[in-house]
Amino acid sequence: MFSSRVNGACRPNEDDTMDRKAFTLIELLVVIAIIALLMGILLPALQQVKKQTRFIVCRANLNQYGIAGRRYLSDNDECFPDAQRWLYDIRGDIIVPCRWHDATAEADGLLWSYLADMDVHMCPEFYVLALSVGADHPGHDPKIPLDPQFSYSMNAFLGFRGFGDFGGFGNGNENGYVRKSTEVRNSSNVIFFSEENCWTIPGISTLPLNNNILYTRDGDNPWNSIATYHKTKGGDLNSGVQRSPQKGHVWANLNPSP
Repeated sequence: MFSSRVNGACRPNEDDTMDRKAFTLIELLVVIAIIALLMGILLPALQQVKKQTRFIVCRANLNQYGIAGRRYLSDNDECFPDAQRWLYDIRGDIIVPCRWHDATAEADGLLWSYLADMDVHMCPEFYVLALSVGADHPGHDPKIPLDPQFSYSMNAFLGFRGFGDFGGFGNGNENGYVRKSTEVRNSSNVIFFSEENCWTIPGISTLPLNNNILYTRDGDNPWNSIATYHKTKGGDLNSGVQRSPQKGHVWANLNPSP
């Protein structure tokens, strides 16, 4: 409809023009549906990118741990630090469930002087999980705030002096422990540092992360589990478990990259 003329030409009614510029309800719904569809496609991809980034950071952190370990070996005649004293100079109960998230527990172990100046002590994937499920770990003391400090553990079979002072579970080399790097065969395939779950897995582990010592098995008794939360399937935090460190675990061997 035309309501007036300008210089002999018809000028459209302003109300009609406004109506034609506005979106209809159906058009708005279509736009919203398209945005929702794109978000549904992009969000999982973005989550995967975040997880992959955290995985890469974790590997870089552990590589720095491996380098620090090599420096210690070079300075100490290729002798490993005592595994129960590498991070904390433990002089009492070796199993302290909340130590890994206790900000008041000061690191003072044999290897700490080689690591103190590095900001590489926390796997970002572990940190996210710890804040969401960490309070459920066995032996948790609610009086100790959940403030993750360290997520990496040393292989107990390297340099471990046994539990002689903590109940006599073994001593020296009798359970396969090695004191020096020169005793290790195929060192590229031997874990120096890795990660643990802060929960247990039936049939695989009976103890969660508690002292930053990775002690996977005592005879037929499983103790700790190497972390299973990287590259999981279907949201199952235990689905990342691998039997070989070369097939998905994040770890540092005795020959870290420079």
